[in-house]
Amino acid sequence: MFRTTKQRLAACTAAAAVAAAAASFAAPTTATGAAARSELTYGSIILLQNQYGGDGGYLDTNGVANQPGATYNVSTNNRPNSRGPATSEWRVVSATGKANGSRVVSGDVVYLVNQYGSRHTYLDANGVSGQPGAKYKVSATTTKDRGPGTGKWHIFGVRSAPNDGRIRTDDIVRLLNDYGSANGGFLDTNGRSAQGGGAKYAVSTSPYSDRGSGTGSWKVLPTT
Repeated sequence: MFRTTKQRLAACTAAAAVAAAAASFAAPTTATGAAARSELTYGSIILLQNQYGGDGGYLDTNGVANQPGATYNVSTNNRPNSRGPATSEWRVVSATGKANGSRVVSGDVVYLVNQYGSRHTYLDANGVSGQPGAKYKVSATTTKDRGPGTGKWHIFGVRSAPNDGRIRTDDIVRLLNDYGSANGGFLDTNGRSAQGGGAKYAVSTSPYSDRGSGTGSWKVLPTT
């Protein structure tokens, strides 16, 4: 049976539509954004990028500290690990006994262990800060618990996707020091750092979760 040209064109158009629909089911669009982000687990080594001005620098150990009981000063640096090997790298360790490999959840209490050198050091609140709007100075020490709660940090996610409470890479977090029953202040950048080696901002704690625009906000990033 012969078909007219109009009938043949209609058949071709219908076949093309069916093929396109089949292809759309066979090869769905690859998800982006949340699908590419990984959940943070205990034992992971991360970078923490301050969000002041969009890039307040990377949390970094820099130079020998003068604070009693402290080992290294802490500031932010323009580029991660540019000052020395692993100075901007921090291992996330549970302060409540959660096993390595388990997920980090918003509200958990953690230690942040700097990976520079053979003597790894703990992020620590140590002494009253003289910076305007600041609460305590921040340094790094080889002692896990130099004072009650000074080396422990409550980690809070600002948001994530999906909304299941887990912390993921590229998430923004805030870190509250546990000293004085979680009254040690939020990890915060405050003023230009006097440290050399590419240091950017001084680091202290603040009574406010975000004292300035992004000063208390930190992006969780992988080391590679």
